[in-house]
Amino acid sequence: MLCDKCRNEAALFQPSSGRHLCGRHLAADIEARAKRAIRSHHWMKTGDHIAVIRTGDRKSAALLIFLKRLIAGRRDIRLSTLMAGTDKTGGCRPFAVPEDTGVSDITPAGILQQGDHGIPAHDRPTKIALAITLDDIASEVLAQFLFGNAENLIHPPRAAAGGIEIISPFIAIPSEELDCYLDVQEMETGLMSSLPRQKPLSRQEDILFQDYSHRHPATRFALLNLAEELSSGNAAGIAADVGRGKPGSEEMTMEVPGNGT
Repeated sequence: MLCDKCRNEAALFQPSSGRHLCGRHLAADIEARAKRAIRSHHWMKTGDHIAVIRTGDRKSAALLIFLKRLIAGRRDIRLSTLMAGTDKTGGCRPFAVPEDTGVSDITPAGILQQGDHGIPAHDRPTKIALAITLDDIASEVLAQFLFGNAENLIHPPRAAAGGIEIISPFIAIPSEELDCYLDVQEMETGLMSSLPRQKPLSRQEDILFQDYSHRHPATRFALLNLAEELSSGNAAGIAADVGRGKPGSEEMTMEVPGNGT
C-alpha cells in the first residue's frame, strides 16, 4: 500500500484515521499528537528539568528521542534520564543512553533512592516523564473496572515520589504506532537497534483487551477519554500506577530523588 500523503510505500495503516502512512508521515503525526498532549495538560514550561524514566524498552527510548527533538535548541528546559525499576534478580534493567544524544544520567552510578536529599538542587527534576502508551492506559482503565476498583481512577496521584509532577506525552499513541516510530528513528540514527521489542502480554485481561481493541480500534480512545474524565484530566496519574507495576506482571519500582523539602 502507498502513503496517503506522499504516495511512498506505507509503513502502517492507522485505523483511527483510516489512512496508510509512510514512516516519515507517521512519525510527524505521532509527534504532533504528543505535542498536543503536552500543551493540553500544561506539561512543559520554562525552567523545567524533565527526567525520562528509563526502563530498558523501546518505549522509553522513543520518549527520550522525542523529547530531545522537542527541546532541541532550547536553553530554558533541561532533559536528563533516571534509571528506574529492577529485574527479578534485583539488578537494574540494562539501557544505556547513547553517548551522542547529549542527554545525561542524573545518577550514572545507579538508582536514586526515594528521599535522597544529597542530590544538588539544580539536578532535581521538576517533571518525571513516563513512556506510557494509549494501550497501557486503556488496559489499566478496563482492568480497574473488571476488578471493581474504578474508584482508583477518580483520584490518581499527581506526583511521583518526592512530589515531582508526572507527564506522559504518549498517552494517546497506540503501542504499534510507537514501535513504528522508533523503527523510523533507528533507520535515521542506527542507535537503538539492540533494544528488545515489547514483551508478550501476560495478564489475561490484557490479552482479551488487545484482541477486542484490534477489532474495535476506537475502544482504546474511548477508555482514555473516560480516564481523563474520571481523573479530572489527570490520566498521567493513572500512567504512574501502570509504571509501578500491575498484579501478575513483573514489578517496576519507580524511585526518584527527593525534592529537598
